[in-house]
Amino acid sequence: MLYIVPTPLGNLEDITRRAVTILGSASAVYSEDTRRTRKLLTHLGISTPILRYKDRDDRLVDAILARVAAGEDIALASDAGMPVISDPGITLVGAARAAGLPVTVLPGACAVPAAVAGSGLPGDAFVFLGFLPRTPGKQKRSLAAAAALGKTMVVYESPFRVRKLFQNALEALGAEAQAAFCRELSKLHEEWRCGTIGSLLETMPDSPPPKGEFVVLFHPEPRP
Repeated sequence: MLYIVPTPLGNLEDITRRAVTILGSASAVYSEDTRRTRKLLTHLGISTPILRYKDRDDRLVDAILARVAAGEDIALASDAGMPVISDPGITLVGAARAAGLPVTVLPGACAVPAAVAGSGLPGDAFVFLGFLPRTPGKQKRSLAAAAALGKTMVVYESPFRVRKLFQNALEALGAEAQAAFCRELSKLHEEWRCGTIGSLLETMPDSPPPKGEFVVLFHPEPRP
């Protein structure tokens, strides 16, 4: 079985009991950043072998699939959050599905639903855009196209580019569109800000950039 195992965003206590069981019983755990995964497993008292995973390594993917086909339990873990969601894993999962091999996903930590739930923006339906294109024109067009759906939009962004994202969103969606962002989720310096694109842009410092990856949310309509 190939197990897709989410790991804590920051607070190690957010790991689920089932995830602990799978990580401890699997033949191997594959992860993009073995150092961070080893830190988690050491904290949990787990000694399962940890191997590096890369989506673009076809030979590695074939080797993992061979282990699953032979009856081994293999875990794919993210550095933080859910594998595949703006994170490595799609090549392996897609190949496993194509080969008819068993795949199961453990529910658990993921920044997207956590950000939607805590933002105050409509959560009945939302659009996850991942990391937007970096060029201003493509970024604005992506936001405008998503805004046409009239739903909350969720974006991941680096602290070094988040101010530019808000500047582009200002042009694409307008100053009064609803907005929110959070960073350092579940960590000591967790931060949330909610308002409009215009108000959040005004209070965002030019430098130095805040630490931690941002989850940014927009809604094209002004707050009722």
